[in-house]
Amino acid sequence: MTLSAIADLLDVNVWLAFAVEGHPHHRAALKAWGDLKRPTFCRITQLGFLRLLCNRLVMGRLTFEPAAAWVECEQLLTNGVVQFLDEPAGIEPNLKLLTKGAKIQRDFWSDAYLAAFAKTAGMRLVSFDSGFARFKDLDRLILPAKASG
Repeated sequence: MTLSAIADLLDVNVWLAFAVEGHPHHRAALKAWGDLKRPTFCRITQLGFLRLLCNRLVMGRLTFEPAAAWVECEQLLTNGVVQFLDEPAGIEPNLKLLTKGAKIQRDFWSDAYLAAFAKTAGMRLVSFDSGFARFKDLDRLILPAKASG
């Protein structure tokens, strides 16, 4: 589903795939990058990105120290393309609406928060996670895990 979003709120999995050359979805993230509108971090995606960069189970020998993870994040934010957006006013009613009567699944609360953030801010949510399809009327782009072509 794609409406006319003003910007794209990227899920943590997209940020990690884009930033880490050895990531299995790196090529797919790079391919999608040129079609994104103003790629955006929010606090939860920024913290998730920093957390994963510093996680040895995720990054292996490429694990970042916290200071280096901040540098990586700040480099993305200073390139003039990426933005950081504070939580939009009025997010809570959308979050409640998206969670009311919902079935609890893995990453339920953080996914619901990202969906509510995107919806409230008039953004499209971009992720590799097809689970976001459970949020009806969410402007979303689910990226294919493999880059074609």
